[in-house]
Amino acid sequence: MLTLFVSLFIFELFSDVNLIIKIFVLMTLVSWVKNHVGEGPLSWILIAGMGYFILFDGWRLFGPIYVLYMLLMFGVSGVIIDFFFVGGGGAPEREGMESPVGSGIDVANRMAMHKAQQSQSVAQRIRGGR
Repeated sequence: MLTLFVSLFIFELFSDVNLIIKIFVLMTLVSWVKNHVGEGPLSWILIAGMGYFILFDGWRLFGPIYVLYMLLMFGVSGVIIDFFFVGGGGAPEREGMESPVGSGIDVANRMAMHKAQQSQSVAQRIRGGR
């Protein structure tokens, strides 16, 4: 019985989110048409035609595109780039010359080595050394 209520809650939540996203799409559409066409009768005709097509007829295509667009606008792509290209695993360390473009592990090791060298030079200055 509890699983039935949970599943109904989840499906109702998805339909509510779908309605909210449709409202945001309509607001975006009205703003875009008014900025590009103006506020005449042509703009209201375009809003009505495109609104019907996007919100009802073509929602299966435009809905996921709009959600992806909004995620990219909010900066999710920066998180994805940081996750895949900056952090995580890297190439194994090899002896010899290093690549000018290192992996995330190489950059972290170089930064740690540079920080250790700086702390040693600061400690020597404090003790009165060179």
